[in-house]
Amino acid sequence: MELVPANLFTFDELTAAYNQTRVDYLVPMPMNVARLREYALVYDVNLNLSAVALQNGEMVGLGMVGLRDRRGWVTRLGVLPAGRRQGIGTAIMETLLDAATARQARAVWLEVIKGNVAGHSLFKKFGFVKTRELIVGRRPPAPNAPGPHPGLKRVSYLEHADAIHLLEQRPERPNWLLETESMRNVRHVPALPQDGSGIVQTVRNLSALMVELADGSQGWVTYQATFLQLTRIVVGVLKGEPAAVTAAVLHTLHRHHQQQDAIVENIPDDAVWQGFRQAGYFEVFRRIEMQKS
Repeated sequence: MELVPANLFTFDELTAAYNQTRVDYLVPMPMNVARLREYALVYDVNLNLSAVALQNGEMVGLGMVGLRDRRGWVTRLGVLPAGRRQGIGTAIMETLLDAATARQARAVWLEVIKGNVAGHSLFKKFGFVKTRELIVGRRPPAPNAPGPHPGLKRVSYLEHADAIHLLEQRPERPNWLLETESMRNVRHVPALPQDGSGIVQTVRNLSALMVELADGSQGWVTYQATFLQLTRIVVGVLKGEPAAVTAAVLHTLHRHHQQQDAIVENIPDDAVWQGFRQAGYFEVFRRIEMQKS
C-alpha cells in the first residue's frame, strides 16, 4: 500500500472512489463530480495535501484535509470495502494530520456520524475529543403554505454582501461547513451541470431576509436558493425568544420558497433548533464534532 497526493487524480476518479467507500455507509451520501468540485472549493480542501491509498495501482481509500488560518479540517475519509481492516484508514489519518501539522495548524476538526462506532474509535485513537453534537435536518416542500406570520411587521430582502455581514456578526462558533469563510466561497462556485433531472442547477450567491415582529423581536436568515433546494441555511436571533423568532423567520422564508426542499446542516441542539422544528423541520441524523489540539 502506498499513499499519494489526491491532486494526482481527476475529480471523476476521486468521486468514483469516494462513492465506493460509502456503498454500505450508515447514512448514504453519494457524490457527483460537480458536487465534489464545489465541496473542495467552498470548504478550502487542499488536494495537494489530501491523500489517496493505492494497492497494486488501485485506489482503496482516500481522505481530504481543509486548511484555514492555522486550523485544519479532516473530511471525506473512507476506505473501500476490499481495503478495510488493513490499517489503511489509520495510515490516511496519519498523513492528513502530518500535513496539517506541517502547515502549523494549532487545531484540527472533523465530524463523524453518530453511530459510526468504527470511525469514532479511530478518531479517539488519534486524540480527538467530542465538542458537541450537530443536527442535519430537512423540511419538505409545502406548496400550500399558510399566510404571513401573524406577528410579522416588516421584511427586508438582502443580497450576498449583506448576508456575509450578518454571518460575520454571529457570537457563537459555527461549524466548518457554516463558517463565514465557507459562505464567502459560495460566490465563486460555477453553475452546476445537469444532474440527471433535466434541470440545470444554477448555483446563486447567498440571499438573506431580515424579519421584524410586532412585539419588537427581530431575526434574520441567510440561505442559498436553487430551483429545487434551499441550502446553507443559517438563522440569527437579534431580539426576542430564540425558538419563537427562529420559527417566525423560517415561516417567512418558506412563504417565499414554497416549492423548494430545505436542508439545514450542522446546527447545535439548542433553542434555535426548536424553532426549526416549529417551522416544520425534522432531524435526519446527527454528527459528532471532534477536535484535536
